[in-house]
Amino acid sequence: MSISLDEISTLESVLNEQFSQDRLSFKMSVHFVKDRMNHPRNNPGITLTELKGIFNRLTTVHIRKLLLLKHLDTFNVRCTKTDINIPCAVEMSIDRTGNDHRQIIAITVMRKKGFVSKDPIEFKV
Repeated sequence: MSISLDEISTLESVLNEQFSQDRLSFKMSVHFVKDRMNHPRNNPGITLTELKGIFNRLTTVHIRKLLLLKHLDTFNVRCTKTDINIPCAVEMSIDRTGNDHRQIIAITVMRKKGFVSKDPIEFKV
């Protein structure tokens, strides 16, 4: 079953609410949502439950490392259980209070065993 745009929007909202005090937010790119999320090459298809689990484990296990990333850093999230890989990038800005804010942009998503990432940083979940 494919994942709807509303479900991804809700996932982003939940993550952003959860990490607002850490000045951290998440965004799924257009490429992630429109081109790759429900692509038939992801066999079996990626489920919302899998994505929720990956982001929950990422933020539970690696939150401190995420908060140390710099502007334009790139990294890969590799799920060792599902073979799902999510290459990401960091955009930093200054919020209204003058503090750093990190937005994690999920660039794409794919289920691929043996995926080779060009990113020097990898978070295994």
